[in-house]
Amino acid sequence: MPPDNDPAALSRHPTWMEIDAAALRHNLAEVRRRVMDGVQIIASVKANAYGHGIQPVARILAAAGVDMLATGSFAEACALRDAGVRVPVLLLAGALPEAMGAVLARGFIPTVYDLDGARAVDQAAGAPTPVFVKVDCGLGRVGVALDEAAALLDDIAALRNIRVQGLYTHVSFNDSQGMAYTQERLRLFYDLLGSLQAAGVNIPITQALASSALLMGWRDNCTAVCPGHILFGLSPVAPDLAGLAPFRPVLRAIKSRVLQVRDHSSGPDTGTGGYHRNRRQRRTAVAPCGMNDGYRAPVDGHEAQVLHFGRPLRVIGVSLEHLTVEVPDDVEIAVGDELVVVAGDGPVGLHDVAAWQKQRPLETLMTFSARMPVLAV
Repeated sequence: MPPDNDPAALSRHPTWMEIDAAALRHNLAEVRRRVMDGVQIIASVKANAYGHGIQPVARILAAAGVDMLATGSFAEACALRDAGVRVPVLLLAGALPEAMGAVLARGFIPTVYDLDGARAVDQAAGAPTPVFVKVDCGLGRVGVALDEAAALLDDIAALRNIRVQGLYTHVSFNDSQGMAYTQERLRLFYDLLGSLQAAGVNIPITQALASSALLMGWRDNCTAVCPGHILFGLSPVAPDLAGLAPFRPVLRAIKSRVLQVRDHSSGPDTGTGGYHRNRRQRRTAVAPCGMNDGYRAPVDGHEAQVLHFGRPLRVIGVSLEHLTVEVPDDVEIAVGDELVVVAGDGPVGLHDVAAWQKQRPLETLMTFSARMPVLAV
């Protein structure tokens, strides 16, 4: 993949993503506005920063003063350091016990959720080393069971080279039923924190709230929050539950340049097969943004479009490496012209493209993730 934020890469791979650095900084500031003074912000940049490019996103967040970055991938954590990002990096539950030596060697903070992982950290560390412990409060994914967390912390306390710096959980929701369940499970997590404090167990960083809760305006007495979706202007909850404003989309556009313009007036007729079966105009234009780059053809019953200087052009074909659109006679188009394939909002917005493909917006972003240069503008 061409390097991020390298304009010269566009001549070699003329399809790219643009992200809005100001929008990302604004969203981080909005998260800060929603939490109490002194609460740390652990920014989730997992999954290539939700498809936006982990290196440029992390540089922007680090410069804006985020307290910590979190990713589930060791390779992504290494990419942060390779990009010169020096903010503390929490490695979410994504390392096997035998990999803990490599995790510690790069200075990352590992997550543990069982005694095997804790012992692996203890054996790999030469001195007391910070770890986070993740508690499963009901999401049913990764973490120590809620009713086993206190015993695990007791066992970890007996290990020489581990210091529990953080204790966290994750329970997200999309609708009102899920919200009620989350509220119930978070109360149990807060009960755990209270019992630990009463027993004299002092853990500096505690975290339970993430994007869905922050979007609803929830607060708690934990010392950190871990936003993900909302940092990028994405909503994890149904629109009828909470609006996304004032968070802004960080994706500005995915763009490609025209490779060739064809006049088919003396070529295959419409309705004769291939792209010509769907063609209504005599001209077509082709751009290098196909399935290999993450673009997908619309499902049956939907039509996709791209923008050429603000004017929509109908997509008539998507192949492995190319996107073909038809061009009306009154449109002046040339090789090298920009096409907006996906926009953050407005015409051909991310939600529109996702709807054409019968996906969620984040799923559509994931299909484009890490396949093209990313420019922060």
